[in-house]
Amino acid sequence: MNVVKTSRREMYAALTRDAVLEAARTLFVDRGFADTSVEDIAKLANVSKGAVYHHFSDKQAIFTQLFRDSLAGGLATVANAMADVEDPWERVVRALRSYLTVYAEDKEARSLLQQVVGVLGEARTCALDEELVLPMIRALLVELDDAGELKPVSIEATTRLVFDVLCGAAKSLAGTDETDSASGELETVILHMFSGLRRTAR
Repeated sequence: MNVVKTSRREMYAALTRDAVLEAARTLFVDRGFADTSVEDIAKLANVSKGAVYHHFSDKQAIFTQLFRDSLAGGLATVANAMADVEDPWERVVRALRSYLTVYAEDKEARSLLQQVVGVLGEARTCALDEELVLPMIRALLVELDDAGELKPVSIEATTRLVFDVLCGAAKSLAGTDETDSASGELETVILHMFSGLRRTAR
């Protein structure tokens, strides 16, 4: 009986947390972080302010979770895009194209990206990006190296530089209304840059 009660309590808590995040996402995208209060979030989520604070210490903590979820969701899309591809360079192309498409097509992801530095600061934003994005970039470069298709370069240094390029590309897409054309232009330029890392550049 206690197990059932605990399970129901946990389920309710999870639903409440999800409702808070969904409400906050809607408000942060529509109004912006600064113009959204915890009271606004609670009202839209149909919960009390106490329920919000039970799950999150403050509004910034809510934004942090939303940005982390957005970034992780985008990377999951990238991973799915190259799941059925064996050629290591084609995997890089698929990964890049999918990554750019996420920000070209997802208004919410662009909005959160536009706001994140102002909300969390440069250091915390970079830490979140590095935690989630760097491992995927490093893994792709190791695949290329293991396949003998990468020039003799430092994997770690190259990972960092590619990371900076991709972060810059995402910010470019977040700052323009012409996302389709910008995505195509960025893909062309970045692929030309990446081709210089190939042992036999094409």
